[in-house]
Amino acid sequence: MAASQVVKITSKGQFTLPVEIRRDLSLDEDSYVYVTRLGKLIVMKKVDELSLSDISSILEPLAKKSGISRKALLEDIERTRTKIFEEKYGKTHTNRSHRH
Repeated sequence: MAASQVVKITSKGQFTLPVEIRRDLSLDEDSYVYVTRLGKLIVMKKVDELSLSDISSILEPLAKKSGISRKALLEDIERTRTKIFEEKYGKTHTNRSHRH
């Protein structure tokens, strides 16, 4: 685990994750992270490590406000995961979310 570091936030709200953290978590320029606030903490999690249940619980309240059903939301999430997986690994690999 990388040592804690202080990073500066730019005028655009951006900051750079320390190289040790990026390397240890295999985060590169094409990686996505989910960011949330937990009290006064900022918590980030690599998106490809989020389960369908995690993603659903994040988006479900927003979908409910917009009148989108849970079924439609889950179908859209799965389509998006498949697209991202295929872009990253190609269509020749089996999408890991379809494993039983």
